[in-house]
Amino acid sequence: MPRWMICYVLLGLVQSGMVPVILPLAAQPGPTAGLTYSAFAAAGIAAPFVGAWSDRRRKHRLTLASGLGLAGLALLMQALPGGLAQHMATAALVGFGVSAASTVGPMLIVEVEPKSRWDQHIGTLQACIGGGQLIGILIAGLLGLRHVGAALLLGGVLLLIAVPMAFALAPNPVIKVARAELAPRPAQGGDAVPMGPQRSFHAVTWRALAGLRHSGLAWFLAAWLVSYTATNGLSVMFAVAMVRDYHASAMLPTAAYAIGVGCSLLLYHTASAWDVRFGPWRVLSVGLAMRAMVVSIMVALTVLHTNATVLPILVCFGATQVIWPLLSVASTTFAVTFSPTHRAESMGLLNAATALAATIGGMLGGILLRTGFGWLCAAVFCALLLALLLAWHPKVRLYPA
Repeated sequence: MPRWMICYVLLGLVQSGMVPVILPLAAQPGPTAGLTYSAFAAAGIAAPFVGAWSDRRRKHRLTLASGLGLAGLALLMQALPGGLAQHMATAALVGFGVSAASTVGPMLIVEVEPKSRWDQHIGTLQACIGGGQLIGILIAGLLGLRHVGAALLLGGVLLLIAVPMAFALAPNPVIKVARAELAPRPAQGGDAVPMGPQRSFHAVTWRALAGLRHSGLAWFLAAWLVSYTATNGLSVMFAVAMVRDYHASAMLPTAAYAIGVGCSLLLYHTASAWDVRFGPWRVLSVGLAMRAMVVSIMVALTVLHTNATVLPILVCFGATQVIWPLLSVASTTFAVTFSPTHRAESMGLLNAATALAATIGGMLGGILLRTGFGWLCAAVFCALLLALLLAWHPKVRLYPA
């Protein structure tokens, strides 16, 4: 592993592990928690434009270090007392910083390493981010609701520590490689984080938007937007619900999330094999149906609302994360096959839909959680059924392979 990838271990620890858990816990109960996370997620939409600037200026190392520094300082500011406007602004700065650092990760590889080693090193980069995510989730659970301020300070300090490491260790590419030449890859890890090298790399163009009128990609993106909005809202608000509604330790929901994400990382190869054998539509449909079934069980358990249901709810939530590889792999395949001549633009649409869904999901999740965790689960179940119905549109189901 190149030494500069240690920066991405720390980035994954904070961005993908700690922040999605700590930000909602740090906010006041209700819509405030969702709005704070939505500000964090929405900033990821700007990542492709930061990456394009870095490409033009040849400033990948500076972009990495600056993004880490900005996010670290914003997390320290997030720990200060203040109102909703301040916390949303600092959360947006955190999101902008970590997404800027994420988007240049693949370019630090493909513009330095020979093409024969791209797969190996990009796989290592994903493993670094995924490993950091699992550690960060567990740290967030250990610190929990009682030490939210300490968790924000810890996250900020870790990102600031990574800044001099980025300047000292990250390569400074000279040879430019077109971003469209990098093959799209499934987004690994849990679906509570819409950012990362896979999610912030390809930009959206007017040509891609205009092409939606003549392609089944529009129906697929509609299904994806509905399903990701729902499940992202559940993923972000789950720890809040367990701590505040069921009075559980924060370590329980974060452990369930970490176990689910850890198990999912082992299933990407299997999901890819199924995608090749059965096609992306069947894999996507099975993933949506399985998630809907698991969430329906959660709805039934929330009706009882006793301490005895906490463990089964935790198991169900972990299962929703294990199912994620089916959706991630199938969605990437759909994006690149619906528009084989403009794969980067189709991936840009998928990534933009993902960021938009995460932003909306955070807000709706906070609002629905105020009415009760059972209502949130019921809304997610209905949304998954709607997404499954949209995915059965003939233009999606019978698309040319």
